[in-house]
This record gives sequence, structure tokens and C-alpha cells, in this order.
Amino acid sequence: MGFLYLAFFAAFLYLVPVALLCRKVAIRTTAKMGWTMASLLIGFPVILLVIGGVVDAKRAAS
Repeated sequence: MGFLYLAFFAAFLYLVPVALLCRKVAIRTTAKMGWTMASLLIGFPVILLVIGGVVDAKRAAS
């Protein structure tokens, strides 16, 4: 359970600066560019974590 708290804390520390950066980009360029950056900066790590979890689960099952 402690790992879950650590994961949420790490996600919070990552998401706050990313959200501020994307907001700054959206203000200086276009909102579409801000949403593009947000989807890449938030979606890419989530995809990597999911793929890593699937690979680890397959290895643990066999």
C-alpha cells in the first residue's frame, strides 16, 4: 500500500509542472498546441507504464 502512495505522490510531482508548462505553451502559441503537448507529456509515460506492467505480469505468470 505504501508503494501506491509513493506512486501517486510521484505522479502529482510530475503532473503539476507539466500542466503549468502546457498552459504556458497554450498561452504563447495556440490552445491546440498546448493540448498536443499535454497529451504527449501525460499519455506517453502512461503508455510506457502500462506496457511495462503487462510485460512484468507476463514474466511473473510464467
